[in-house]
Amino acid sequence: MTAPGAGDPLISGHDPLPGIVSVHADATGSAWIWRRGEGGVHLDRARFRPWLFARDLEDLAHLGRRLAWDEQAPFRVRELPGPPGSLRYLLSAHDFDALRRAVLGGASRRLGRRLNSLRDLPGYYAVAPVEQYLMQSGRTYFGGMGFDDPLRLQFDLETTSLSPETGRIFMVAVRDNRGFEQVLEAPTEADEPGLIGALLTLIEQRDPDILENHNIMRFDLPFLLGRAQVHGLEVNLGRPGAPRGVWRVQDGRSSPHWACAGREIVDTIDAVRRLNLPSASLKVVSRLFGIAPENRVYLEGAEIAQTYRRDPALVRRYALQDVEEVEALARRVLAPSFVLAQMAPRPYHRLPYAGTATGMLEPMLVRAYLHAGHALPGEVPPASAPHQGGTVRLYAEGVLPRVVKADIASMYPSLIRADRIGPASDPLGVFLHLMDHLTALRLTHKAAAARGEPGEHEAVQRAMKLVVNSGYGYLAAGEMSLFADRAAADRITRRGREVLSLVTSALQAGGVTLIEADTDGVFFSCPAEWSAADEEALIARVDALLPGGVTLELEGRARAMLSHEIKNYALLRYDGTLDLCGAAFESSRSEAYGRTFLHRALKALLAGDVAGVRAAYQDTLSALAARTLRNADVASRVRLTKSPQGYEAARHARKEATYEALLASGTSWEAGERVLMYRQAGAGLRPLTNLHGADYDIRHYQGALLGTYAARLRKAFTPDGFRQVFSGDQPGLFDAPLEKIEIVWNPVEALSS
Repeated sequence: MTAPGAGDPLISGHDPLPGIVSVHADATGSAWIWRRGEGGVHLDRARFRPWLFARDLEDLAHLGRRLAWDEQAPFRVRELPGPPGSLRYLLSAHDFDALRRAVLGGASRRLGRRLNSLRDLPGYYAVAPVEQYLMQSGRTYFGGMGFDDPLRLQFDLETTSLSPETGRIFMVAVRDNRGFEQVLEAPTEADEPGLIGALLTLIEQRDPDILENHNIMRFDLPFLLGRAQVHGLEVNLGRPGAPRGVWRVQDGRSSPHWACAGREIVDTIDAVRRLNLPSASLKVVSRLFGIAPENRVYLEGAEIAQTYRRDPALVRRYALQDVEEVEALARRVLAPSFVLAQMAPRPYHRLPYAGTATGMLEPMLVRAYLHAGHALPGEVPPASAPHQGGTVRLYAEGVLPRVVKADIASMYPSLIRADRIGPASDPLGVFLHLMDHLTALRLTHKAAAARGEPGEHEAVQRAMKLVVNSGYGYLAAGEMSLFADRAAADRITRRGREVLSLVTSALQAGGVTLIEADTDGVFFSCPAEWSAADEEALIARVDALLPGGVTLELEGRARAMLSHEIKNYALLRYDGTLDLCGAAFESSRSEAYGRTFLHRALKALLAGDVAGVRAAYQDTLSALAARTLRNADVASRVRLTKSPQGYEAARHARKEATYEALLASGTSWEAGERVLMYRQAGAGLRPLTNLHGADYDIRHYQGALLGTYAARLRKAFTPDGFRQVFSGDQPGLFDAPLEKIEIVWNPVEALSS
């Protein structure tokens, strides 16, 4: 498969070497490049000269004659064309650590304080060794390869607890995209070292290019490393001929990310979190995408080890289905990152969690300037006034029928291209070149996907969309962005507001009721007598009014919509599907009983069935009172931001219920961990340990049903109607019959955000 943008050095790099599946580089300028081709995987070695850009040479004056223009000098400097204040000195050295120490030492003396990182020092631009090599060489990953050409292996641990200090590994399921699958087991603790050794041997024998799992970074790898340490075992996931081991990537992130030499370790949960789905859970996401295996086995986490003792075959099946889901999910969510690795000079393992602007677009810009031998922009001047961003407007609240969503297709990228809005600090015109050509690539592959042509067209078009849609955000990012241009960003949003105003005015004039509008599109309610052709004709008339490059398209229809607040709504599609948007309706902290009630009540509400809404409420009240729900149904997931030590240090100033409950129960935890908590009758907040118990506080959860969940339907009724629908009592003497209670909507004063 030809890589997207092949032949265009600004998109895919100036060296089209095919088949690169992994790169490792170090501060001394050594690079290891693994390529898959005829006969398997081959290792190439290369030398490069580590580099960084600098605004001036003041901090390196102490080097004297060791800093020279000579190519063989220990510290070399080249002056590049560029305006005053730009980063016009390209520094290089035999050893990047020596260059970094020289810069920090000089800057520390100049400023009179100790500096430990180039990140603390303005006037410089530096990247990690692998990025240095890729930018300098003009190479990228996966040239000429499709998503399934690399050997991708998934492994998933089954453990007796969430912590390697209190539990152990008793099973590992392994599979790859060549049809291999195997389950490794350790029935007793004495078998665990053998299991770990067998896993490492299996990875070495299968020799994958990519290791995948869901939450591999935060769970599987830390757990594996922890248990290996207990047994005094070395964990080496890398390929021979390069540094051994597994190490944490030093990228300033609080959550861990791990790497090894010769293989890319990628986490599907990183890519899922980009999608803003209601949950990042593997089981939930697999059901949403329709990729769960047939006859899927579902086991609660705390049940798995117990089930293994009495029915190991069931757990083996469960574990293999886990890695089967991961492989299918990787195809769905990692394919865009795979495509981006064919363009951006970054290792594949960084792209699923890298920001699309500074993590993908900026490296492509820097590569072009490095290759052209041109200075990078200097410090972004501070803005004199706040940036006027995009607009979100709410026009109506409540339930509105016959709803249409019209999409203002890629408004900001279209305005950037139509009005030629790029950063003033980009004299080479790379930014607009990328916007033009990546958009053209996206449209080509989007059309091919729509025609059903073979190939990875959908992944390519989604990858291109990620980058072009980040263009405006990159310009507006201020000091976080090297080529930021506040004036250009203001011009884009100003034009965006003009276009949005034109669209909403024309739609209103066409006879519809506006519900919500932003730069992505407009929700509106159509008259009951309109046909689908009438809706499409209105959108076509408004589209004809828009400036060149900007289009209005029909995105979808719904039977009805509950507009709760800005960016928080529920849609009932004509096929009966319920779509929810916003934390008011979908939150990772929502209890299962509340989500179940909301789904049932919203479907009834949007179908006009008030009696069905009340039945959903009454049934849930009754289930709580009868304790037919389990503790797991009422528990909420809480993310712990403090370690035990961190909480203990702050406890005297402010006690927090979640941590107090953990301490009282003797539960150990780590910062970043997510735990399930529930309110126990007579005991208050407790960590969930008994999934099947039902000793929850009935009154608390009945109150939360009304105050937290039913309250989200309040704007669909008059105050009296809401009181009657969600009363726990029998209807009063003067209450209207349920069939007479109106479902309402109300205009609002164009509320903006």
